[in-house]
Amino acid sequence: MHEDSQGGARVESVTEYASILGHERPVRQLECAREAGRVAHAYLFHGPDGVGKERVARTFAKALNCEGDHPPCGGCGGCRAIDRGNHPDVRLVASEEELVARGVLEPDSSRSPSVQIRNAQLDELADLFRHRPYRGRWKVVVIVDADKTNHHSQNRFLKTLEEPIDDSVIILVTAHPENLLPTVRSRCQALAFGTLARSDIAAYLSGREGLDAGRAEVLAAMAQGSLGRALELAAGDVLDTRDEVVEAWEQAREGDLADLLARAEQLGTNRQTLHDSLDLLELWCRDLLLVLAGADQDLLVNQDRRDRVLHGAGQVSMHRLLDTVERVRKTRAFQHLNANPRMAIESLLLSMETP
Repeated sequence: MHEDSQGGARVESVTEYASILGHERPVRQLECAREAGRVAHAYLFHGPDGVGKERVARTFAKALNCEGDHPPCGGCGGCRAIDRGNHPDVRLVASEEELVARGVLEPDSSRSPSVQIRNAQLDELADLFRHRPYRGRWKVVVIVDADKTNHHSQNRFLKTLEEPIDDSVIILVTAHPENLLPTVRSRCQALAFGTLARSDIAAYLSGREGLDAGRAEVLAAMAQGSLGRALELAAGDVLDTRDEVVEAWEQAREGDLADLLARAEQLGTNRQTLHDSLDLLELWCRDLLLVLAGADQDLLVNQDRRDRVLHGAGQVSMHRLLDTVERVRKTRAFQHLNANPRMAIESLLLSMETP
C-alpha cells in the first residue's frame, strides 16, 4: 500500500497490511491514528459478514504490539503470539458457539454452547484492564459478533467503555451495528467496511486458492462481495447444487410432480442445504430478471451457464420471476420459525408449478 495522495499515512508494502484484500480507507485511518499517537480507546468495525473486519482488527492489534521495525511485520515474537492466540495483552471475545466452531474451546457434553456472549466474558475484561500491558505496548480486546449480546449485557459493559484505561483498545466487530445500544455505539469510533470487488475476490480464489479462472469468477459473483463466503463456496460443491436447484425450478414450471418431490427431498436435507438452495434460486432469478431488463450480461452471476440463463429468460415473464423471488424470501423467513426444511422447499417448488 502506498502513501495517500492527500497525505495519509504510509503503510509499507513489507507490512502484513499488504496481505489484506481491500479496505484501504479504514486501514489508512488506523495507521494514521497509530503513527500520530491518537489511537481511540474503542472502535466499532461494522460491515457485511465475511469481508475481513476481524482480519483488520487482528492486524491492527499486531501493529500496536509489533516488535519489528515495520509494524505489523507478522514475523516477530509479538505478531506470532497474536496469531497463536497466546499473547498476554491481546484477547479475543466471542460466543461459546463461535469459539467451539474455531476449535478454541472444548465443547461441554452436558449442554449446548451459548450463542450469546456471556456476561462473565465481558466482566473479565474489567480485570484485564486493571493492569498495564505485560509484554506489548497495548492491551487489545477484539469482540467478534459484538451484537450477540443482549441489552442488559451491553449496559453492564458500558462502564468499561466509559472509563477507558491508558494503553488499551477495545474493537467491537459486527455485521449488525443496529443491534447495539446507541450508548454503546456513541462511545466507539466507527469504521465502515464495505463489500469487496468481484474481480478482487476472483483473483484471490484463482491466485491463492488455485481455482481455475472460470470457477473463481462464478464463485466470486455468488459471494456477493464476501471473501469469507467465497471461501466457503469454494470448499463445497455449490455449482452442482446450483444446477440441481435450476433443474428443480424448471421441473416446477413443467409440472413434473414425481421428479419435483424427489428434488425437494434432496434440496431439503437440512437447514443449511435449504438455506443454500434458496440463495442459489434467488441468484438465478436475479440473472433472468437482468436479462429481461436488458442489462449488461457481464453482470450475470451464473456466467458459466449464460446460454441457459438466456434460454430461461425467454420462457418466463418478469411478473412470474418477481413472484418467485417473493416466495423464496418468505420461505427463508419461515426457516427462523423452525419449519421442516424438506417441507419448506417442497411447498416452494409446488407453488411455482405452471397453472
